[in-house]
Amino acid sequence: MERLEDSVTLRDYLQRTVHGMDDLQHLAVAIGRVVGMMHSINVVHGDLTTSNLLLVGKPEDCCIAVIDFGLASIEETAEDKGVDLYVLERALLSTHASTKSLFEAILHSYKETYMCNSNSGGRGKGSAAADEVLRKLDEIRLRGRKRAMVG
Repeated sequence: MERLEDSVTLRDYLQRTVHGMDDLQHLAVAIGRVVGMMHSINVVHGDLTTSNLLLVGKPEDCCIAVIDFGLASIEETAEDKGVDLYVLERALLSTHASTKSLFEAILHSYKETYMCNSNSGGRGKGSAAADEVLRKLDEIRLRGRKRAMVG
């Protein structure tokens, strides 16, 4: 464990600051990298919200720290990783309505990182695994919409 000084949750940062997508691009890349790295080694957070992502340092050159691994697990399934991404997407949208493009940039960085760091053996397999997680994310989104329509 380490003490993280000069940090703020992503949630607080998004709520307190007015930004355009250009201001947040570096954050999207950093978030995608850290989540892609976790998932490429089969670590699923279990509660990947904006309150569990810390920006450490100055916003323009900060790093992202993930906290609260109380619900984390080691999972190889694309379903579990997709749920992690879905929870992050919902948390972003509830925190800041204009973060849809931010999440798309996160997914782009996520996929690149997952492919490069995947322990699946080779770039082709890492790419297929990342694509499978993103397909599962789309399925999970559809299930969420159906649930909202039905009640």
